[in-house]
Amino acid sequence: MAFLKKTSGKPKAAVFVDYEHWYYGYHNKVQMKPNVEEWIDELKQEYEIHKLYIFGDFSEPKIGTELEKLKELTELVVHTASTKEGVDKDFTDIIMLDTIYRNMADKNDDEVYILFTGDAHFTRVVEYLKEKDKKVIIYGVKFAFSNALKSAATSYVEMPRQEQERNHYNDLILISLDRLRSKNAARKPSYWKTIESVASYNRVSKSRVKTALDGMISQKYIEVTTKKTGRNREYTQQLLEVDWTQLQEDGLWQSAAR
Repeated sequence: MAFLKKTSGKPKAAVFVDYEHWYYGYHNKVQMKPNVEEWIDELKQEYEIHKLYIFGDFSEPKIGTELEKLKELTELVVHTASTKEGVDKDFTDIIMLDTIYRNMADKNDDEVYILFTGDAHFTRVVEYLKEKDKKVIIYGVKFAFSNALKSAATSYVEMPRQEQERNHYNDLILISLDRLRSKNAARKPSYWKTIESVASYNRVSKSRVKTALDGMISQKYIEVTTKKTGRNREYTQQLLEVDWTQLQEDGLWQSAAR
């Protein structure tokens, strides 16, 4: 990503991302992975991004797989791993805070500071930036976002947004149903087994899967039919019929890309 002199007329912004907060927050709270490209595209609609810093300890295998992808977005990826004994988990925060203060000391013309973090450690630097007449926008992972930090910011956004989270769970359900369809097109999946299967396979909450499935049913993308089972047909089974054509027409499913 190239960072040029201001030419668009949009407010000039410097962006600082605590990627550990984003990655682990998504993984632990909502079982998702960050979509940094989508987020940057969203920011660029409103701001001219002058600098994009991404901080994180990428020495752990899972988050380490993200490093090369992030380097394609910006040259300012800061690997904060330390070999020193006694260095605690706040080391990334310290480096990020230092970089923000140094950026301010450069006397640049950044009008907006955008931080992706949920840690209360950043409350004081946010207050300092506002004293210097900077607009400060904080993005943080919901359920891992300090209330003090929210209060200090000019404005804040909890991530993922409801639509992003809903789309994520829709995708998990549709991938599961498509997998079953490819094995046996004639077999109709059941309502409750689908919920249990998606939740178990992806290690996510059954209640969230159920909410997403019910949403697609209410939107008529999936129809629920009933079938009597048992020797005396004493049991009622709820089966799912998916309208794959409508899903594709509405851009919610692309089978060739799966």
